[in-house]
Amino acid sequence: MKKILTILFALMLIAGCSSANHYSSISDGNDVIFTGPNNVSFTKNDLYKSLKLSGTETIATDIIDNIALANESVNLEELEKEADDIIAQYKELGYEDYIIASYGSLDAYKKSYLSVLLEEELNKIYATENYDELLAEKKPVKLQMASFKSEEDAQKCIEDTNNGSTFDMAAANNNSQGTAESKIYTDDDTSYVYEVKEYINSTDTVGLSTIITHAATGTDSEGNTVEDNTYYVLNIESRNSEEFKDDLIEQFAANADQNAVREYFLKKNDIKFYDQDLYQQMTSKFEVLK
Repeated sequence: MKKILTILFALMLIAGCSSANHYSSISDGNDVIFTGPNNVSFTKNDLYKSLKLSGTETIATDIIDNIALANESVNLEELEKEADDIIAQYKELGYEDYIIASYGSLDAYKKSYLSVLLEEELNKIYATENYDELLAEKKPVKLQMASFKSEEDAQKCIEDTNNGSTFDMAAANNNSQGTAESKIYTDDDTSYVYEVKEYINSTDTVGLSTIITHAATGTDSEGNTVEDNTYYVLNIESRNSEEFKDDLIEQFAANADQNAVREYFLKKNDIKFYDQDLYQQMTSKFEVLK
């Protein structure tokens, strides 16, 4: 605990809130923090220099995350219990030795796991508080999608669905590639082919789509060029984001750009960097600091 408090104290030396001065300014920098063997003293300035040598960007992101967590209503005890429960489950399954071999100790693994949970919490806060902006940017649609190598199979999927079959069952029964599980499409998702994205964005309908063809060519065993099209069918379940808002926030959080998250908390908490090296590096990364 003392080590953590010492590091946090050092971080606060080079960052703070609401200041126009971007140069490092350490109060009582010559104060001795501790004295080592042979009476060698270690001062606040020594600690500051050591931290800077370890990597300015890592320090800066730690500063932003720690100040954000300190100012938000994050249930740390609940997260710690979740980490303890996960470790208990892994131990019960016989993975303790593997964890220790990979992380050095169970405590090190717990700290690593907690850091992931804390990042997820900040992402959720960011996604919730920026929901309207993310909604306008990403244009979400809840849908199911099935793909086929045969146009006849795609047509039969549509017919079976219209005759009362569930879409995922109709897709599976007609040789679809993969499963047709329900998912949330967003406009920045690059996993969808152009023709599918164009259909989603150019219509405002719900329900079954027409057959969407993605034209392509391939080569046969003799090296000849052959048609290798893929045929898509969509079942658009909802275009009303309020109907799947909770799932949408979870997805926004899971896919959040960490630079955007940190820039948001920089502005929200009015964090300024007093150290010139940190300031210059961070202004190249975060517009809000300029």
